[in-house]
Amino acid sequence: MSSRSSFKLTLFLGLLTTCLIGAYAQPLQGQEERAECGCRELRFTLQPGAGHNFVLPDVQGPVRIEVSFTLNNGGTQEPSELMYAVVNQDPASKQITWIGTSSNGSTSGSSSLKGKIIASIFGGGPGTTNATLNVVAAPTRALAINQNASTTSKPGEYVVRIYF
Repeated sequence: MSSRSSFKLTLFLGLLTTCLIGAYAQPLQGQEERAECGCRELRFTLQPGAGHNFVLPDVQGPVRIEVSFTLNNGGTQEPSELMYAVVNQDPASKQITWIGTSSNGSTSGSSSLKGKIIASIFGGGPGTTNATLNVVAAPTRALAINQNASTTSKPGEYVVRIYF
């Protein structure tokens, strides 16, 4: 048998083996489905002491919220200008649960049964909170970004991205 024929036979047997293994392989646990995901972006300016309400999409599954904040004052907010959360509304109780990450990297998980603050953007000094992501009304999936009047003197520029 020529080396070319041997190569073709080896290739054929390899492909046949791959097909047979694939046909008799154990199925995955659970079911994998292609999911269509959406994204929404909000851009707004808040004066110190003001808030901006928004409603989470009506989906049963994790919703990711990313928030960036700047005072446009030429400085960089310390420890960072970002907060982040993954939230979900329980379909039976209508309460919202979350894992929130504040601008200093601290993370907390909770629910609207225990509190309203999901994540915060802190200022440079201890105990300084410049903005928060809050639950306004869990049954209607209403959240808000609020800017603190006692720690900010300039309008804050916000970009909020919601992935669902």
